[in-house]
Amino acid sequence: MSPQSKSELAREHLTRASTAFKAEYPVVGVTFLHLATEAAIVALAELHGIATERQHWRKARAATELYTCGTLSTDLSPILELLNQARKDAGYEGEAPDFGDLTSEDLLSTVEDAVHTAEEATQTSENETDTAEDAAQNTQVSADTEEESIP
Repeated sequence: MSPQSKSELAREHLTRASTAFKAEYPVVGVTFLHLATEAAIVALAELHGIATERQHWRKARAATELYTCGTLSTDLSPILELLNQARKDAGYEGEAPDFGDLTSEDLLSTVEDAVHTAEEATQTSENETDTAEDAAQNTQVSADTEEESIP
């Protein structure tokens, strides 16, 4: 079984986070929201050749790079740090997640935008790859046909 695309994974995590917050399970909500944010960043970073290498600090740096180059409308680096700390406080210390001046709805909306951007970029990339593969296959078929017709 091949691994799931990061943009699909981001969407699944975002859905779980939203459901958890609505059910008033903030620890689960913040955990999946953090995972959704990371997966969206990794999906976009991979498309732009930005290293993340399963390291939190690289994902934060990638988020800033993606914002700087205009791929993301918001720098998710501070959001990623906020969610990571809130996840630790809630999971390890049993504290309610502290989002500062933001609400879970604010964070869900911001991450939703990033997930949507990752989904669109992934789809565009897949379409371009399919088009290039089709063109290469058509070129090969044409070359094979020409060889067959030469006496």
